[in-house]
Amino acid sequence: MAMTCLAFFSNMKRFISLLLFSLISVQAFCCTSLIISGRYTVDGRPVMMKNRDTGELNNRISYYKGPLYSFIGLEDSPAPENGVWTGTNSVGFSIMNTASYNIKDDDVADDLMDKEGILMFKALGSCRDIKDFENLLDTLSRPMGVEANFGVIDAYGGAAYYEVNNHSWIKYDVNMIPEGYKVVTNFSESGPREKYEGYERYLTATSIVSELYRSGRLKKADHSLLINSLSRSYRHEILGMDYVRDYDILKKNTSFSGTVVDQDFIPRRITSAVIVIEGVKLGEDPQHTVMWTAIGYPSSTVYVPLLVGKEEILPSYVKGGKSDGHSLICDEALDIKSSFIFNYDISNGSHYLRLDNVLRGNEGRPSLLSCCRKAETVIDESFINLYSEWTSGKISDDDFYKKYRDLSESFIGEYHSVFASFRNK
Repeated sequence: MAMTCLAFFSNMKRFISLLLFSLISVQAFCCTSLIISGRYTVDGRPVMMKNRDTGELNNRISYYKGPLYSFIGLEDSPAPENGVWTGTNSVGFSIMNTASYNIKDDDVADDLMDKEGILMFKALGSCRDIKDFENLLDTLSRPMGVEANFGVIDAYGGAAYYEVNNHSWIKYDVNMIPEGYKVVTNFSESGPREKYEGYERYLTATSIVSELYRSGRLKKADHSLLINSLSRSYRHEILGMDYVRDYDILKKNTSFSGTVVDQDFIPRRITSAVIVIEGVKLGEDPQHTVMWTAIGYPSSTVYVPLLVGKEEILPSYVKGGKSDGHSLICDEALDIKSSFIFNYDISNGSHYLRLDNVLRGNEGRPSLLSCCRKAETVIDESFINLYSEWTSGKISDDDFYKKYRDLSESFIGEYHSVFASFRNK
């Protein structure tokens, strides 16, 4: 139900009162994630999602051949040696992380920390299932150099989060949670509450997902529902604001300009990518796992389906194909973001978000969200038709991979076409 005007004024006052704090806040507390158990979903496939927040906005996807398994993963374009930050391998093992800030219980030096990406790189190259991952955690040398929540799904029904510090780990089996899902941001439940970080985003994400659960929509959750409901949400649970829902009422009844402070939304100025991995049900070919990937800010990019394949089949625009190692679609999404979403570049301007361009359009241009959905409708329809032929056995692996190569390369053209008025500024 839409808010009353009185409630809007009250919440706007609260929002303004937090302005000073938002301008000086350190945006180092990163990532929002979700796992949905295959025991809960209608098709029996587990799903995991990560909205990545980071200081390095130039991201790309790379393909690797590990000691046992090949895999694809999200990495920092300038520093791939830091590892991968979400990925899936050829046997359906998938992993992601969120930083935690309340389970480090030692004095290990900072220069020995931040090894989460390296740990995930090792896991993707050597783990078949969550048992393998647990064995890896048990056998890594100490200190492990990590303070994080790792989310894992596999092709054998496994779905779990692990709270891991330098010396130990605790498992949360998502299959055992009655609701069949778990939301995780930047605190660990086993750590002290007074050191929780990312709690505001946790409240918002939990509210959104619980609403999907109560409506029954979460049972059929896929990449489109999760990315549009979470990573393109401009909802603030503490303040009671939902700009996607109430933008027009605000414009009509208040002096709202269409610009807001970027504070504690799920998508943030430091969001670099969103990934939703749709796993496979027990007994299904693990190569059917799809890693839906939106590189760049969620409202200025589009998601595309990526697969590990029998050999590398990544489309060129998600890889580091330029001289600087950057991904083409990431560079273009960041350019649109800096020109139309976070385009105040002096003083504290980076804290201000142009929702008028995101939600309603401006100066004859459509809204950015409408562009995302228009392009992604084409991507979804064309890929899902081909994918369904493959998974139903109507076409062979070789035929699918050949057609997929051509189809996936065409998606960058769809992006260019739909976002033309933002690219030709």
